[in-house]
Formats: sequence, C-alpha cells, structure tokens
Amino acid sequence: MNAVHIQTDGMHCDDCPPRIEAKVESLPGVRAARAYRTMHLTSVLYDPELVDIPTISDQIADAGFGAHVLTGGRAH
Repeated sequence: MNAVHIQTDGMHCDDCPPRIEAKVESLPGVRAARAYRTMHLTSVLYDPELVDIPTISDQIADAGFGAHVLTGGRAH
C-alpha cells in the first residue's frame, strides 16, 4: 500500500469531505480516503498496482475540487 497527500481546494462546508471521500474510495485499488476541510487536504491509502496518483487526483477534480499532489510514497 502507498499513501498520497493531495492539497484539496474548494472545501467550504462539512458536506465536502464525505463527498470527496466517497468519490475517491469508489476507485478500484483505493483502500481509504480522508478529506480534512480545515487543512485543505485529502490523504489516500491505495494499491499502486491498481490505481495511480494522477487518477486519484483527477477523481478529486471531477468532484469539483482543486487537487495538487503534495507527497506520495510507500506507507509503513
């Protein structure tokens, strides 16, 4: 499993994080996604053999939010 942290712009209310999490978690290979409105951050745990970082970032953008990859790498 790998982890990626994505700056997520445009979260304005408490309904935004669950919307992002559901959208990202619908991708095959995503184990978990957590969006933090006050930090403007989404953290994702994923299997790199099934999904890549650009696909995850695009999924956030498709949900209507800005997405800029901050870090990505192997989870311990």
